[in-house]
Amino acid sequence: MGSNSSRIGDLPKNEYLKKLSGTESVSENDPFWNQLLSFSFPAPTSSTELKLLEEATISVCRSLAGLWTVFTLGGVGSKAATPPELSSPLANQSLLLLLVLANLTDAPDAPNPYRQAIMSFKNTQDSSPFPSSIPHTFQINFNSLYTALCEQQTSDQATLLLYTLLHQNSNIRTYMLARTDMENLVLPILEILYHVEERNSHHVYMALIILLILTEDDGFNRSIHEVILKNITWYSERVLTEISLGSLLILVVIRTIQYNMTRTRDKYLHTNCLAALANMSAQFRSLHQYAAQRIISLFSLLSKKHNKVLEQATQSLRGSLSSNDVPLPDYVITFFSSRLLQAGAELSVERVLEIIKQGVVALPKDRLKKFPELKFKYVEEEQPEEFFIPYVWSLVYNSAVGLYWNPQDIQLFTMDSD
Repeated sequence: MGSNSSRIGDLPKNEYLKKLSGTESVSENDPFWNQLLSFSFPAPTSSTELKLLEEATISVCRSLAGLWTVFTLGGVGSKAATPPELSSPLANQSLLLLLVLANLTDAPDAPNPYRQAIMSFKNTQDSSPFPSSIPHTFQINFNSLYTALCEQQTSDQATLLLYTLLHQNSNIRTYMLARTDMENLVLPILEILYHVEERNSHHVYMALIILLILTEDDGFNRSIHEVILKNITWYSERVLTEISLGSLLILVVIRTIQYNMTRTRDKYLHTNCLAALANMSAQFRSLHQYAAQRIISLFSLLSKKHNKVLEQATQSLRGSLSSNDVPLPDYVITFFSSRLLQAGAELSVERVLEIIKQGVVALPKDRLKKFPELKFKYVEEEQPEEFFIPYVWSLVYNSAVGLYWNPQDIQLFTMDSD
């Protein structure tokens, strides 16, 4: 592209390339630019020439990399990336791009093709044909995807991708729920919730919703009590030398509830925590004693709050209540209390348990009212884009390495949403 020519051997010593990649400024009117552009360079025609070119330009490219960083970041308006993102910036940028594309709104005449692809892709081991009604399809190794998701749950974007896949792709959800090593996925999610005070609210929401989706499955609720964990180092409130995954899940969710009651008082957070506990309750098995204590403490706390509100709400109706309306819990408590009194004063724990078991058999069933099994299902809001689009773009702004965004021009989300 010019009258002067250059050879590969001349590149490391080329004064114009050194000046271009150097630290000294060059004005826009400097003759340097015309002289630089006057050089022509023949393209490599073999792998040997290509390797020589690469070796000859290493020092220049390193200097230019620093120049490019300054140019793109502009010195302001971008946050330092966390170590995992720095170690794999291409993966991080690709994930952010995927989330942006997946959360695009549908066109008036066609759904978002990227979301369609995410909703329908299958395992490479699945040989069944794709339905003809699904135009955007592909296959991926689910085992590799599962492993990557388990390893990367420290970032918002990885947790958001996991939520998206679990909620929208039934193939992924079925595969994950069938895994025998669910602790690899659940433990990082629990650690996010355990350190709730260090996480932003959006990240906590996504982690909770993932748990809620998982607890919709009875098989999951049973299996987590069969997985025994040892020495959970990040759980610092109490030494847990051995505990089931189910008991640990209960402890972390209850801790999140209590944190929310004293700090954030977020109704949405409460709803999801209690829904997850309710979904698991029918499958509670062999609970750790500390988990059982925390359940009782939570029930006691919520009962006091409920009774206080109930007393205020029904105060005007007390005069019209019939004296024959004996609440069911009072009837059950009175029945078992009388049996314990008949058995004597000094009873061992084993004897009390035996009396209760015998009483359960003798308890008149006609006086009992069967409560329906509690089951809660996550349902996305009617306009989820109002939450997800600003959230995704806030992640792009805060996590994308090497991309400069002028903070003064941002209108989609508030700067304190990170």
